[in-house]
Amino acid sequence: MDTLMTILTEPHGMWESILGAFKGAMGSYILAVILLAVIVRVVFAVVDVVNKRFTTKNMQINQKMQPELEAIQKKYGHDKVLLQKKQQEIYKKYQFNMVSSCLPMLVAMILQLVVFLTLWTGLQNVSYYNIAKSYENTKTVYYNVLLLNENAELKTKVEEILLSDKEVNYSNFSVEIDLENLNMSVQFKDENGTEIYNENITIIPTSGKEEGDKGVSNKEVYEVIERYAMDKTIVSPLSAEEGKLSEYNLVIKNLAEEVTADFYTENLESFLWIKNIYKAESPATTPVFDKSEIVSYLQRYYTDAEKEAEEIHDYEGQIFDCVVEGLNRRDLGANGYYILVILAVATSFLSIFINNKLTKKTTGTQSGGKMMYFIMPLILGLFTLMYTSLFAIYIIVGQIVMIALSPLTNLIVKKWIEASDRKKEKKKQEVIDVDYRRKDM
Repeated sequence: MDTLMTILTEPHGMWESILGAFKGAMGSYILAVILLAVIVRVVFAVVDVVNKRFTTKNMQINQKMQPELEAIQKKYGHDKVLLQKKQQEIYKKYQFNMVSSCLPMLVAMILQLVVFLTLWTGLQNVSYYNIAKSYENTKTVYYNVLLLNENAELKTKVEEILLSDKEVNYSNFSVEIDLENLNMSVQFKDENGTEIYNENITIIPTSGKEEGDKGVSNKEVYEVIERYAMDKTIVSPLSAEEGKLSEYNLVIKNLAEEVTADFYTENLESFLWIKNIYKAESPATTPVFDKSEIVSYLQRYYTDAEKEAEEIHDYEGQIFDCVVEGLNRRDLGANGYYILVILAVATSFLSIFINNKLTKKTTGTQSGGKMMYFIMPLILGLFTLMYTSLFAIYIIVGQIVMIALSPLTNLIVKKWIEASDRKKEKKKQEVIDVDYRRKDM
């Protein structure tokens, strides 16, 4: 049960698959999200044109019906049954259906809500996966460097220097990691800078992509960490008491922490001022994963047997404390400055404002009440504050595209209305001409 290796499978929902394809083509999730935001907003611009046209048509019918509805209200207001009957007659006269008039707007709202929520979930899943993968890669590096404790040749070279009362530290080593090809190059130099050890070592992964991948379980990782990194007491340079670290163990432990910290910081996926695009952009968030989120994220990838082992032994939690020890000594700063939150709120407000102004100019009515100026920006601000930066970037790019397309969509609606009015006027004129000829006969 404890010998299982965690299998990290990429999320494969609709949005996750689309983003994965875009990322493969463009090389970055940021560019993939920007492209997706542009495509989604262009599609919704088409939906918006249709919705506004139906809304305008129904508004025009309402304007024509209003005098008659007010007249029967005054005349039959005392008799609700008769009033309703007369109202239905007027609706039939003008071919007005209350349900069908609201349907386009309702469909558009539901469609936008579904896309919003499913895409948010998809981007969260992408972020969860990449955070979990980043942690597992970092853990793999830490584990494999720690395994140098079992390298007899390197141990002999290092201990020869330690016995001569000379210092050995991180600067004596050069470690290059190639996780894609599962290779680690290790070089060791003496105090004079002379290379005395050089070897390429095959990396053993701590997680896989599919069943059958060769690697190690959390139990095996923990056992190595417990043996070589759990005690900070320096005893003898050549040997250690049971349960105590030797000076050589301590050298490799420090090396593992430094190499791991270097690896993580060098492989952070950043964008402009955001150091980790998979986490929220705020001064309260660090670019480094924390224990609670890692344990939570990895839970979704565990088998039942792994979950049971983790509940009993908490391997992941104890491994995490050692893996991030070197990272905790680095001052990586905050993951942002609330810039995305401010941009999300500002672009949302501006989008609503411009859309309402243009809609009122085109159709004579606003598309939303004053409360929308505050509700939507607040909602989007909260989402960008609490969740992955990928979603915040999607929101902001989407709003910018919407602002850019608003004049065009309203122009199309205006031209559509004018064309429809000309067509009606032409039909009306044709009817008049026909009636006029009949009278001459």
